[in-house]
Amino acid sequence: MLKKILMAVLCTFLLLCTVAFAAAELKAGDTAYVVYGGTVNVTKNPTYSGAISVVSKGTKVTVLEAYVIGEDNRKFHKIQLQDGTIGYILAYTTARETTPILEAAETAEKELNKQWETSDPDKYQHAIEMTFLSDYIYGGSKTTEGKERNFYAKVPTEWVRHDRPASLPLVGMAIVHIGDEGKIGSVKASFYPGNPPINYHAKRLDELKAIGYDPPFAEKTKTEANANTAFYVTTTNELEVVAYNEKWVAVWSEGGVDESRGTIRQCGEKDGTAFTSWKPGVYFLPRQNCYILDINNQVSTPPKIEAVGKATGLLMVKTTPDDTDYVKSGVIKINQSLQIVDAAPQNGHYKIYYKKGLYYVETKYVNMQLANTEKPTTQYKAITAVDCDISDGSSIVGAVKKGVAIDVIQMNYDGTNSKIWFNSKECYIPTSNLDEFTKTLSAADTAALGAPIGVLSVDTPWGEWGALTYSAEGLAKLKEYRYGYINVDMDKMTEYSKWVSSNNGDINKIHDREWVNVYGIEEFSFDRDADMKDIPGIDLSDIEPWIITGKIYTIFYDGEIRYLVHEDDMHETFTYYPGNGFSKKSVAKTQTVCLDGLKFNTIAYNIDDNNYFKLRDIAKILDGTIKSFDIKYDSATNSIDMLSFYDYTSVGGELTPGDGTERTAFSSSAFLTLDGVPIKATCYNINDNNYFKLRDITDALDCRVEWDNNTQIIWVIPARTAYDDPDEIVG
Repeated sequence: MLKKILMAVLCTFLLLCTVAFAAAELKAGDTAYVVYGGTVNVTKNPTYSGAISVVSKGTKVTVLEAYVIGEDNRKFHKIQLQDGTIGYILAYTTARETTPILEAAETAEKELNKQWETSDPDKYQHAIEMTFLSDYIYGGSKTTEGKERNFYAKVPTEWVRHDRPASLPLVGMAIVHIGDEGKIGSVKASFYPGNPPINYHAKRLDELKAIGYDPPFAEKTKTEANANTAFYVTTTNELEVVAYNEKWVAVWSEGGVDESRGTIRQCGEKDGTAFTSWKPGVYFLPRQNCYILDINNQVSTPPKIEAVGKATGLLMVKTTPDDTDYVKSGVIKINQSLQIVDAAPQNGHYKIYYKKGLYYVETKYVNMQLANTEKPTTQYKAITAVDCDISDGSSIVGAVKKGVAIDVIQMNYDGTNSKIWFNSKECYIPTSNLDEFTKTLSAADTAALGAPIGVLSVDTPWGEWGALTYSAEGLAKLKEYRYGYINVDMDKMTEYSKWVSSNNGDINKIHDREWVNVYGIEEFSFDRDADMKDIPGIDLSDIEPWIITGKIYTIFYDGEIRYLVHEDDMHETFTYYPGNGFSKKSVAKTQTVCLDGLKFNTIAYNIDDNNYFKLRDIAKILDGTIKSFDIKYDSATNSIDMLSFYDYTSVGGELTPGDGTERTAFSSSAFLTLDGVPIKATCYNINDNNYFKLRDITDALDCRVEWDNNTQIIWVIPARTAYDDPDEIVG
């Protein structure tokens, strides 16, 4: 009697909770969907108990026997799930047989897809349709249709890594994040969008055990809390998107199983539990943790760039120039670069080229440099101390947040304001709003050094130690600290140690096999124990002079006039070559450089494992990219100026191949500047032509260069930063 009462209560509950569909008779072989709104047990036999699985609304099944009479003369369906499980489910929610639990695919799909669609179809064009995706989720029938990855472990094919099947269209890419400020961490990927119909995690563990793989200890718990946790994805990772709505992003994963012991290496951990083995398939990430690079915004050919810019505030990358109707595609942080396709604003937004697509950012927080616009000589680099607006003298032209790098043309020109270069024109900002002024070296400053008197090369057996150099301010401090020989004043000694270790720009190092031009040599000497005489009560007759002698070399290094201090009794990490006594031998080879799918073959010399090119050859290769530059010679300062973001003016003869002849490369005194500011650029003169180290040029332009040792090809990637940066912008 109790059993029948409970069944009556259950039937009433099912009747109240279900969504009615138009009834249709099922037959063996039909594909059907669960249309009941709750969960339904799949049992071993046509009974109420003995559950072997659980299904919910939207689950796709195959009907093996349409109507089987079971417990209490209720009708059941014998079915097969997508993972191969065979069992029974009730045919109707009540004994009156008025509301079916299953509906044939042909009629169910239309209704179910309506319910899975986003509430805002104009904004989101790729709604999650579980009736379609059910074939591609964990253990689905189509998860292994894609190309199989190399895999050497003996496991069933459903565990082997597979590419996304061709039948599963790509609608974009997802960039995983935790907030717009760029917090580093991991995000949970789920088996199912919402409450899973079964404990997928437990199912995964059972399947791993069945094929002889023993999961790691941390993974073994089968709690309901873990039921929907598939794996963890670290921030900045990019995944293929197959659908998305306001809450979830459906992504393809090729899966992962460790060939060595059966479980993938730990890729994420949460609350002490790692989830490290999963089949290829579609998984789900929270929409709030994904930037979407929508397929509708992507382009196959890079567009022409009208301007480059720097972010002066946090910039949201949008799919449209609308203030509200857009999809978040990323964030560009303060001082990061961006590529502007259209410098004419649309609804207060610039169209930009971002991660191989066309997107939009607000104009307010962009410092724009137009193509072929020469920058004036700057006096200082400075950092904004507060948030403020920027004016051109008649109107507001932009705004900056605290921490923005600013080029200062003239500091405090009227007693209150500083003249700056902003949006490709002279603008103004209160001097009190700027901080951390750093003097900018000019071509005239370098010209004042005169001709070099020799070369200093870090090439001795102790060369791997490098050679310390000091700025003018750093040299003054070094002398104040008695060249480090502080015997009495412990506070001063501590202060000196902190200064040496601070690495604040006063001190840097010339590295092994590098060389610099020398413009002057000054000798010095001092008594290292002179301060011992300051000890009260000490017998001065006990203190004998300990004279330290050495030389101070005036050099040009890393784009600055610097000073190298060397004591005579110390190991020499360098060799000084007076006059023109420093040279190298090298062969004129033909070097292949690749950029944006194009190949360029040109003459190059390899010296100390670095490739040296003619500057005009580099300019020719980069012409038409965001790192393009033109070349101008300044006879007044004997300097070669690179004009950034200029179209290159060809003079003919660029990109000629090498002839295989060995030649002598002499150290060159050529000064190279970028927009009038001297830069680090090692230069050799070979056959009356100046050759520059390629990496010096790309570093100055903030452009990535990579070497493929297998093909012996150099790859130049203008849209990537010179060095790895988790926050870099990739176009």
